[in-house]
Amino acid sequence: MAQEFGVYKNEEAYEIAKFMSSVNISAGFHAGDAIAIKNALNFVKENNLAIGAHIGYQDISGFGRRTMELNEEEIEATVIYQVGAISSFAKTMGLEIEHVRCHGAMNDKLANDRDFALSVARAVKKINPWLNLYVKNPEMKNFLEEEVKINCPYEVTFNENMSIRQIREMAVVPETIHFTTLEDAKRAYDVIKPSPVNYNRVSGQI
Repeated sequence: MAQEFGVYKNEEAYEIAKFMSSVNISAGFHAGDAIAIKNALNFVKENNLAIGAHIGYQDISGFGRRTMELNEEEIEATVIYQVGAISSFAKTMGLEIEHVRCHGAMNDKLANDRDFALSVARAVKKINPWLNLYVKNPEMKNFLEEEVKINCPYEVTFNENMSIRQIREMAVVPETIHFTTLEDAKRAYDVIKPSPVNYNRVSGQI
């Protein structure tokens, strides 16, 4: 959600979110401005959804899909700045974020580059050791959980050639499923309803 900027809107994200238990909110570097973030958080609060900070490279013109070479200090600053933005905004509404998900080129690098992944995971843990960092490579998940001692749920992205049954039969069953289209969200929802994620950490919930 909030994967928009200025006059460029993404209304479908709100429709997809109706079938989800958690959402990723773009943090401003690859997409997302202050009003879009605020609107997304209002929707989240009204619909009792869990929140993730959706972070990427500082590349709005390329939608965060172009790789950038950053040193360890730059990676840490990039992560803290964006997660801090979503977390602080959420706190003003009595909400807490539950996870961090990288976008585009940053997500690809997180899955395949151990040094980069270590820098991202350490930065996330520095913000809050209870945050979850989504990873789309099960081997990287195991590596980061062992090295950094941070929870890294394994994620797969649902697509038109995939079914919930196939996901359940994977050698490594994912802990979270990422949806990008309304059609896929509805198709999966007909088979399985998403389980609530850490709702006890949302302010006012027990």
